[in-house]
Amino acid sequence: MSSNNAALKGEAPGNLTIGEGVKVVGHLTVPGLAVINGTLEGGLQASELLVGPQGTLSGQVTVRVADIHGATYETLVASEFLCVRSTGVVNGQAHYGEIEIEKGGVIQGVIAPSSDAEEPADLTANAKAQKLPASA
Repeated sequence: MSSNNAALKGEAPGNLTIGEGVKVVGHLTVPGLAVINGTLEGGLQASELLVGPQGTLSGQVTVRVADIHGATYETLVASEFLCVRSTGVVNGQAHYGEIEIEKGGVIQGVIAPSSDAEEPADLTANAKAQKLPASA
């Protein structure tokens, strides 16, 4: 019974699945689980992320939990947990609460613990805000 529930989880309300062979361009906000088996170019904000072995994700990504079997490019923020599986490749910046990298998993770029694990806001905005003078 639990395996059926797990199989249906991607189809539950608030969840999104991008199937193999499908390409989406734009920014998506997903309140639940985002499953990427195709290609997403743009940005993603979700509670949970699963990038399948054939999946690719390019852009600014902010999630609580990320499970990477495919490839990500640019910036990935997983405020609670980032898992890079044996087939996974993370290219660019990765920020995480906790991290696990299986043997064979690859990270190319910069990785660092998330400085704000409670609420991973846009890192660029945070950096700009810190450089602005206390103002009028």
